[in-house]
Amino acid sequence: MLEDKDIQKIGEELGKVIEQNINPQFDEIRERIDALELNVTTIKSEMVTKSYLDDKLANLEGGLIGKLRKEDAKINRLIEFLKEKNILGKQELEELKEYQIFPRM
Repeated sequence: MLEDKDIQKIGEELGKVIEQNINPQFDEIRERIDALELNVTTIKSEMVTKSYLDDKLANLEGGLIGKLRKEDAKINRLIEFLKEKNILGKQELEELKEYQIFPRM
């Protein structure tokens, strides 16, 4: 039968085996998890949210509509000049009015 001294020696050897072979594996796993957490944190901080994207698209749309209204006003004014000077006939003026982006009623 094993004596207490032998059991203690077996425990010490088993502890050494665990410390040399198993603990390094856990350390490697911890390092990989830490790296993964860092990557996820970086992705989350750089990620575009839906509300941010919605705001940017709304701003873009508003800017484009403003520019289109200015262009539409230019075309309408040009049509009025051509109409006042009797340079174009009714049919040509009607065709030009089809190019209006925001038609008047």
